[in-house]
Amino acid sequence: MKSLSYKVSILAASVLMAANASAMIIECNDCSPEQRLSSINNQVSGPVFVVDFVNKTVDKYQVTEDGKTQVLDPTKADVSQLNQQFAHRKTHLRDPK
Repeated sequence: MKSLSYKVSILAASVLMAANASAMIIECNDCSPEQRLSSINNQVSGPVFVVDFVNKTVDKYQVTEDGKTQVLDPTKADVSQLNQQFAHRKTHLRDPK
């Protein structure tokens, strides 16, 4: 039974990593809301994370095929994945909401 739960955990982590692997990550330190939005202009469609290491925040956007931008709330899993990816920065990012 323990082996099965371990395999399920590994599979869930792999799916999470694969989902965030295709996301664009933009660093925009101490940016205004207007600067955050302008930083994601002309990005390919898909999820876009804007990370701010000065204010320790993560914003998530979805860019559609027609170039429109939708603001999304980053999940705890998103923030955790980004914190792991940027562990060398010694900064703990959080959801700004």
